[in-house]
Amino acid sequence: MTTQGGNWRADVRRRIQTPGSRVHLLGVGGIGVAGVARLLAAKGLAVTGCDGGAPRTLAWLRSCGIPATTGHDPAHLDGVDWAIFSPALQPGHPELAAAQTRGLPLYRRGQVLPVLAEFWKTAAVAGTHGKTTTSAMIAHALRACGVDASWCIGGELPPDGAPAGIGTSDWLVIEADESDGTLAHYAPEIAVITNVEFDHMEHFASKEAMEECFRTFARQARAVVFCADDPEAARIGSTVGGSSYGFAPGAAYRAVELAASLAGTRFDVQAPGGRSMSMFLPLPGRHNVLNALAALAACDRCGLALEAAAAALASFALPKRRFEPVAEARGIRIVADYAHHPSEIRALIDAAKQAGAGRIWAVFQPHRYTRTRALGAEFPPAFAGVAGVILAPVYAASEPPLEGGTSEDLLKHFWRHGGTPTELAKSLAEAAEFVAARWKPGDWVLVVGAGDVEDVGPMLKQKLLDLG
Repeated sequence: MTTQGGNWRADVRRRIQTPGSRVHLLGVGGIGVAGVARLLAAKGLAVTGCDGGAPRTLAWLRSCGIPATTGHDPAHLDGVDWAIFSPALQPGHPELAAAQTRGLPLYRRGQVLPVLAEFWKTAAVAGTHGKTTTSAMIAHALRACGVDASWCIGGELPPDGAPAGIGTSDWLVIEADESDGTLAHYAPEIAVITNVEFDHMEHFASKEAMEECFRTFARQARAVVFCADDPEAARIGSTVGGSSYGFAPGAAYRAVELAASLAGTRFDVQAPGGRSMSMFLPLPGRHNVLNALAALAACDRCGLALEAAAAALASFALPKRRFEPVAEARGIRIVADYAHHPSEIRALIDAAKQAGAGRIWAVFQPHRYTRTRALGAEFPPAFAGVAGVILAPVYAASEPPLEGGTSEDLLKHFWRHGGTPTELAKSLAEAAEFVAARWKPGDWVLVVGAGDVEDVGPMLKQKLLDLG
């Protein structure tokens, strides 16, 4: 499916360096693919793209001067020199099949971004959790402090929902995705490793294989920043002489004296060289404090004054679907979040409680059959302390149904675990109906998952409005 033979990296680099080269991106509505389109356009290439949905992203691309078409048609490939495709595309996709038939050079998104990164000084953030928020924090701090960095991040950043931007400095901040193994292709100036937990079973045959991918990433970086609180990240980072961060005693960048409130989190930072400072982060959750520490350590390695970076993070706003307020009325609050791994869900619920949540309902859409089957027993304890969980059908993400990996299978894990009332919804609309029939003033509703479960948020918002 891809151009793998020979020196594909040199081939991609040559194509990027060819002025006016025509490149078409299939599945350009995906956040990660859209970001690559923006960077390619900035290098002077003639960029086009198409997608079957994602109207927000397509509108943003068009606002950047990139023709982005709704729908797929092999005619989009006419006159194209090469193409890039999203890993979400399924076999038989009409344009993908046409490109293969024509012998058009094809590359994965994860092959192109590491090569693009070579044209900047790059800070690359990797990890099972937290990489979108951490990379957004680094970009925000750099830009707020006068370093006009470019960025390419797997999220929609406020205020305009942009997943990428072009600055005037030589710095680029990227989110480096491990899901398809292409993390091993990066050789950044600064590598950040937030944590390493087994995930993406659709690609990695074992936990060891995924960890080796992260080790390769770390070895190829000039400098490494890693979380001391995560055992595997700590093992990888320490072997390459990286700089640690966390709550753990001995972390080079350490947070102490945390004080949480509805407004956010205050804490003190102890940094190398005997430096210390107090800072405020307008976000709940210990996991966001860790993300902020990672950003501070990376900014320090970029040459930014640490106090300035800390002050900049006081104005940071989370990307879309990261603890995103959807609606609040009649004492009921709806929050959407991208969490789809048990560790992420646990951190989300802790953050909601820190922010003052009373009774919590969770609408959860499992993401991928492979992940649901592999981690099924870990999901029920992650939801500990909520009033109830409503399971929506699994978001397949191009996977075929897998025995043991359906929402019906996950429900059995909840029954065996006990303690958390759990219901199975046949659709997102039914999940919204279930919650709306039971919520009371003071309740929070967490809309949780990485698929289209975000559609539940507007449904519930309308139901709140209907209450008058």
